[in-house]
Amino acid sequence: MYKIGIIGLGFMGGCIARSLSKSKKIEEICAFDSNKEFLQTALNEGSINRIAKELSDFKDSDIIFLCTPVGLISEFAKNLKDIVKNDCIITDIGSTKRTILDSIKKIDINFVGAHPMVGSERTGYNTSNDYLFENAYYILIDNENKASIEKMKDIIRELKAIPVLLNEKEHDYIMAVISHVPHVIAASLVNLVKELDNREEKMKLLAAGGFKDITRIASSDPTMWEHICKENENEIVLVLDKYINNLKSIREKIGIGDEMHEFFRTSKVYRDSFANKKINGQANPTINVSIKDEKGSIATVATLLAENDINIKNIGIENNRENMNGALFIVFENYEEKEKGFEILQKNKYEVRNIK
Repeated sequence: MYKIGIIGLGFMGGCIARSLSKSKKIEEICAFDSNKEFLQTALNEGSINRIAKELSDFKDSDIIFLCTPVGLISEFAKNLKDIVKNDCIITDIGSTKRTILDSIKKIDINFVGAHPMVGSERTGYNTSNDYLFENAYYILIDNENKASIEKMKDIIRELKAIPVLLNEKEHDYIMAVISHVPHVIAASLVNLVKELDNREEKMKLLAAGGFKDITRIASSDPTMWEHICKENENEIVLVLDKYINNLKSIREKIGIGDEMHEFFRTSKVYRDSFANKKINGQANPTINVSIKDEKGSIATVATLLAENDINIKNIGIENNRENMNGALFIVFENYEEKEKGFEILQKNKYEVRNIK
């Protein structure tokens, strides 16, 4: 049985609390947050058992999740050092690791760096749910304390997530490429439209489809991304420099038919290889659906669509959901079928998001 502590009961902390509160391996969940309303709501709902008024209230915790902005993680870890038990595991959910772990090493505390590959642009406990982590990758930074790593794997499985071991350097470079730089690019595209738009804001009016798809993540919390860019500066700059050089190369090729065709062809082939999002190399209309990992949940969705004469071309689980809410992706025969399916699932109280 584990006693769990959570510092920062926003969206991610709330999802951890809601998920673990259903586990038979959890004896108690104690939470701390500056927002008293979040804490009281969680206590009333049974997601937590106790509200921490000060850090000393975590003295008996077995595992403490630091769900704060990355710039505050080391500070909280330092303040907890002389409070918690020697075998208490302090862990985080930050999307950068090397800078945090360099600071933690100076503290000499039982710390396991972690990064669940889930999330959304949402904020606050009231937007959280109890199924965010189901079938999602949950990265652990490997270290010499194998007992703590095994305990973390156990807890991650209680979240119904999939543990993946990486080292911190590997993690931060991968995140810079697939997450951090894309966020910077998305925000820069939005700011470009703002800069180039006219007084009547016609660009803003007409921006839809692909533009909204590739810039959706620009709606994420700016404070969080300020911290991420500061903490992972070296890797982000390294990848940005590479991207800028690529853009310069592309700029020279604009208007050259064969070279631009090859540029788009190679990107299409590689993108189509991602996690069954495309079938036989062809673009397919896809939606993302939030469902619980329960017996029959996928069958229920499939049956609902079949009863409404909607054919599914492909269906599967999305394990990397850092910027998505739902676990299930569904590929349809055509866009008309997709729109029908989207409407039917929404009417039946499913949370649905367009992917293509």
